[in-house]
Amino acid sequence: MTGPKPPAPPRFPKGGLRSFSGLLEDEAVERGWAFEGDLPSAHALNSVTFEGCVFRGVNLVGSVWRRVRLLDVRFERCDLSGAVWENVSLERVQVADSRLLGVQAAGTRLRQVRLSRVSMPLSVWVNADAAHLWLEGCDLGEAVMMGAKLGGTVMRGCQLPRTDLRGAQLDGADLRGCDLGGVRLGAAELQGVTIEPAQLLDLAHLLGVRVAALEG
Repeated sequence: MTGPKPPAPPRFPKGGLRSFSGLLEDEAVERGWAFEGDLPSAHALNSVTFEGCVFRGVNLVGSVWRRVRLLDVRFERCDLSGAVWENVSLERVQVADSRLLGVQAAGTRLRQVRLSRVSMPLSVWVNADAAHLWLEGCDLGEAVMMGAKLGGTVMRGCQLPRTDLRGAQLDGADLRGCDLGGVRLGAAELQGVTIEPAQLLDLAHLLGVRVAALEG
């Protein structure tokens, strides 16, 4: 039996990426750029499309993006803590070794997205719509994913202390290898979810089961 297939990686221009040194403007389409270091003009964007781009070590703390489309994009060692995403869509996007602490991303659309070693506690993904989402080595402590569509999502080696998944659609999700201690969800959300036998102890109280060793 083969395991889940990771999302498709971003597609970049065959000729390589160009270093960006200008200013970003609203309602623009930016293709084939490598963004690095300080990027003040990226802190408030409206109706911008990034296609075939890489962000490396970019500080986007507190940035506000509205109606931004990310297509074939990779974030490396970026800090998006406190960012606000309104009507943002991601397709074939990778985020690695980055911070998304407290990101406000309610209703975000995610397709073929992979997050690796991302710190994202206290982030808000209420009613997010995800298909083929993959997370590995991520910290989702106290993240809020209520009502999110997460069917088929794969999480590996993730921390989910007090992560709120109530009302989320998780059918077909694979949570093996994750720390589920304190995760907030119910029996309805667990329908169709794949876990390991050892993880049942973390979920027993959610199912109304008391686990106790037989004495004597």
